[in-house]
Amino acid sequence: MRINKAGRYKNRYTALLILAAILLLAYAGYRVLTDESAGELTPEQASAAVLQEYPGSIEKLVLQSGQYVAELQTAQGRYQLKLDGSTGEIVSIVLLEAAATARPTPQPSAPSGTAGSAAPSASPTPGRIVGEAEAVRLAQQEVPGEVDDVDTEIGEFGVFYLVEIKTPDDREAIVQVDAITGSILSVTWEDEDDDPS
Repeated sequence: MRINKAGRYKNRYTALLILAAILLLAYAGYRVLTDESAGELTPEQASAAVLQEYPGSIEKLVLQSGQYVAELQTAQGRYQLKLDGSTGEIVSIVLLEAAATARPTPQPSAPSGTAGSAAPSASPTPGRIVGEAEAVRLAQQEVPGEVDDVDTEIGEFGVFYLVEIKTPDDREAIVQVDAITGSILSVTWEDEDDDPS
């Protein structure tokens, strides 16, 4: 009688192990399927990421190949922005159509540091968009040196590039270049005290 009782417990134990294994596999499969979609932003989150950075209204938002493509209407014009589908980081900005009204004279807010005295220079060729390479060239004409970084921004007065340049005498400047006219909007010299090294 003892052997028979031990056999029943063994069968129940085996059945419980099989049931636990099935439940564990089902739970793991559920987690894998939900984690894949959790890595991607919702359209609402992508819209919020754009509007947090740039004022305006989203005209169109589409998810393509892991990136959101948004059309943003601002007072300066209509822009196409591409965002990383999982982080919301803005990958690129392209002006699709400039606003028909005349733009006010830029009064840029300078990044931290001591502002230099840069008078706006003449537009290289009015009526066209300045590309990143041309913005770098214009910035290096204003402040000769080696380019560390280039960022594209949209501010209250339009699209501009921030070109970070390290000069031969080891100073750093940030040159703000208007992306529409190519004008140098400002030159900001970073204080040596700001350097964390």
